[in-house]
Amino acid sequence: MWLLLLLSSQALADQYRVGFLAFRGEAQARAEWAPTLSALNGALTGHRFEGRYLTQQQLDEALAAGQLDFVVTNPAHFVLNRGRGLNWLASYLDPHYGQARESVAATLLVRADSGITVPEQLRGQLVGAVHKQAFGGYLLVAEQLRRRGILPAELNFRFTGYPVDALVYLLRDGALTAAMLPTCLLESMAQEGLIEAADFRALMVEDDAVCMRSTPLYPGWSFAAVGAVDEGVLRAISRALLNLEHQGRPLWGAAIRLDEVERLLADWQLGPASDPASILRLLRQLLDRYWPFLAALVIVVLAMLLHHYRVTLLLLRRTQERDKLHDLMQHKEQELAQARQRILVGEMATGLAHELNQPLSAIQAYAQAGELVSDTGPQQEAFGHIVAETERGAAIIRRFRQWATQPLPCAEAFEPADLCRELVARIGPRAEAKGVRLSARTEAGTLLSVRPAVEQILNNLLGNALDAHARLANGHETHGCATHDHTSSGGIMLLTAHHEVGGWRLTVEDDAGGVDNSIIEAMQQSLPASHYHGMGIGLLVSHRLALRLGGRLTLVNTGRGTRATLFLPEEA
Repeated sequence: MWLLLLLSSQALADQYRVGFLAFRGEAQARAEWAPTLSALNGALTGHRFEGRYLTQQQLDEALAAGQLDFVVTNPAHFVLNRGRGLNWLASYLDPHYGQARESVAATLLVRADSGITVPEQLRGQLVGAVHKQAFGGYLLVAEQLRRRGILPAELNFRFTGYPVDALVYLLRDGALTAAMLPTCLLESMAQEGLIEAADFRALMVEDDAVCMRSTPLYPGWSFAAVGAVDEGVLRAISRALLNLEHQGRPLWGAAIRLDEVERLLADWQLGPASDPASILRLLRQLLDRYWPFLAALVIVVLAMLLHHYRVTLLLLRRTQERDKLHDLMQHKEQELAQARQRILVGEMATGLAHELNQPLSAIQAYAQAGELVSDTGPQQEAFGHIVAETERGAAIIRRFRQWATQPLPCAEAFEPADLCRELVARIGPRAEAKGVRLSARTEAGTLLSVRPAVEQILNNLLGNALDAHARLANGHETHGCATHDHTSSGGIMLLTAHHEVGGWRLTVEDDAGGVDNSIIEAMQQSLPASHYHGMGIGLLVSHRLALRLGGRLTLVNTGRGTRATLFLPEEA
């Protein structure tokens, strides 16, 4: 009967599962934490506490699965899992140091007979550790090595997992060059008779150390509640832990801060600082606390952005206005240059007309008089040709003068082939007299342009070609530019009219030696008249007329002579 009541009361008691980090194995952890479990079960009679002794990975899995109500672990593991709602109740008072604030450290061990005396000699050597998040081992020793300029990548690590005692045996048997272990582990194993402490030697030994250690001391282990445990139970557990004594000494003290541990984990990019959810919580806290300053900062930034946008718009507007003004100035300069050129050509035309009108008038008067006194038909015909040519010359001068000072006449449709045949018929006899053969190659079709202007251009080009042949025959410079020492008994002049896409191409080609390159460059750049020295008024006028017709006149040397090309658009 009493047995049934006892079993039923035990079944009604609240069950709490306490997870212990068993870094040396379950048997050692069970013996070490047995006083704590006994004290809790004795102080809270209505509750039952049972221990589960796990590795760090197993603890993480149990916490994630919600299988634990309390956890006893090192400070780094506590910080790493604080996001799971851990509530620190008490700090463990390490028996070696008698306190919780400075009770966890790590030791870098080598064999006593090893030739390694400084940690710099470990580069490239095989070094053992439990795992990369082992606080009383890898993290603490690796931090001190990093401060000495020895990076983890320079060491050949072997992570063996729990229990940590296996690292000591591997180092003793020569399977490792060095090992990173919790401080006081060597002394505890030697006291238990598992190893000989004299077989090992520590590197980077700290002074005034109770146990051999290679790192500073950090806060000790913690007893923490997991999740929402009843506050009355938490108070009772805290009182029981603070009142617990074992072999005349207290086992637990008040919870202490873990700032040093958090900074260490942050340096290694571990802990809550690397958790996105924790970062969001931190940002939310900062926003709640400093929102007036943040709002003022946002207003200032927006004002600066608006000011920058306004300045950019003003600058863009000023730039557009400057570009328009620059284009207007260039257009006015071009108009001024064209006006200056028209004035120059007009002055030249007026001077030529004045100088040529008098001899032409005299020639015409003498020819008319000769025609009257002549009594033979051939003589009268010859005098009639002279009168006709003088009238044509006078008309050319009038047109030249008109084109230099007034707009061109209206365009009209004409056939370039007819114009070429007329020019060959008119200039052919004069060319034959100089031993030059003039021929034409034309295509059928019409061109809408100013026929007299086109005729004037081709007439001037043919005249320049004839003059070049004459100078070549006399051993002088061609076109006023290139000098030749040879003579020629004749030459060839070819006038062509070819229709192509977009317009007509009229060419005058000779074999009179060519022109100087400076003249070709001057025409390509449309330079003022002062740059056309030695080219003759005919070439200058032809160039200007071609531009006014909307076309272009170009000169090229062919090796044997010159090719002058006049391109006129379909509609001038």
